[in-house]
Amino acid sequence: MREATLKKRTGLTWQVAMLAGPLVLQNFSQTLLGVVDTYFVSRISTEALAAVGLSSVMFFAVLMLFRSTANSSVVFVGRAYGERDNTKIGTAIGRSLNMVGWMSLVVLVLPWLFASLMVFASPGDNPLVRELGTRYLQIRTLEIPLVMFSAVVWGFLVGRGDSRTPMILAWITVLLNIFLDWILVLGNLGVPALGVAGAAYATVMANGLNAILSAVILWSGPNRQVFHTTKIRLASWSELYGILRIGLPLGVGDFIEIASFSAFFALIARLGTDILAANQVALQYMSISFTFGFAVNMATSSLVARYLGAQQPDIAENVTYRAVALAMAGMGIIGLSYLIAPATLMSVFSQEQSVILAGVTILRLVALYQVFDAAGIVLMGALNGAGDTRFTMLIRSFLAWGIFIPLVWVLIGPLDTGIWGAWLGALIYLGGLAVVFFIRFRSGYWKTIELN
Repeated sequence: MREATLKKRTGLTWQVAMLAGPLVLQNFSQTLLGVVDTYFVSRISTEALAAVGLSSVMFFAVLMLFRSTANSSVVFVGRAYGERDNTKIGTAIGRSLNMVGWMSLVVLVLPWLFASLMVFASPGDNPLVRELGTRYLQIRTLEIPLVMFSAVVWGFLVGRGDSRTPMILAWITVLLNIFLDWILVLGNLGVPALGVAGAAYATVMANGLNAILSAVILWSGPNRQVFHTTKIRLASWSELYGILRIGLPLGVGDFIEIASFSAFFALIARLGTDILAANQVALQYMSISFTFGFAVNMATSSLVARYLGAQQPDIAENVTYRAVALAMAGMGIIGLSYLIAPATLMSVFSQEQSVILAGVTILRLVALYQVFDAAGIVLMGALNGAGDTRFTMLIRSFLAWGIFIPLVWVLIGPLDTGIWGAWLGALIYLGGLAVVFFIRFRSGYWKTIELN
């Protein structure tokens, strides 16, 4: 089998590293998309910056619901690739695109939903923020079907071990977004300045190019001939259910966890402006380690799916343990810097002593949970790659909203433990995820899951 041959040529840890490396850069580029919009609108007005900041948080949570669901194509493609069944790969892509088509109909209600949410989320004393944020969200709604299509193609590529092509596509998207922001937000090259709306249009257009290039990759040349990717037919409801029962829990799980951390940050905001500012700075550093861990997560999903398809569950198990060790080492080293020089790291962004002191407390607590977070992220990726997505969704939902948020509320409310109590709650939540996912993985149930 092709995977057995690969194993002879390279070690399991090396396989994970080679697949995860480009994914780190891809994830970093996706983070830059939001940074770029924020930078350009910050040059317009405070209201524009506030509107984009607030609406971006809402949009990201909703986007992940749709994108992660579409990303589930990696599970089906990886399994079929391990089976050496090229026709099955084409069939899986066709069914995933059917799912994207139906989910795109749901997107039609989002402009109305976003308008309603902005009424409650935006400051009541500043209607301009609500107006700009609503406009930004409604324009970016156009982006969701494009992102879902690209996500299916991402799964098609990464499921077969190609993480470099998605990385290249992601960076093309970012560079185009920067150029379009410069034109549309600020008004250059004779184009009128569109402000916040221009930032939204720039991101939609950049993702549109990504979708076009993804379509060319999927439907031309060897991919069309070898994997029959152009043979797409209308899927039956039973076939759609087979895709949705794996994909939808992925999207819902990501949405729920993002929503829980949004609530977490809202609770932290009650502790004061200085602490909120310190938390925002600390998050910038945390995103570095998370980007690394999530890349290993995605690589593990692909490899587990492929080895299960190749009827090699023992290798799938071993590659997961190697991936866990790699993620723990990488995130642990990053976390070590939070312990060694937290004040220095905080002073890069702020000279306020109160902000630095609060940030030092946060970074030291964050450093403690890096290894737990790494284990939980990768084990979740392995379970998802095997198709055990409903379990990971249910556990994330229960621990996030049944334990994490209530615990944080108690710690910073009645117990008045301040910022260290808030992040202690996060440590307990992430550590709990790691423990539960490890127990589930050790049970071996994931080895028995059939996708069809």
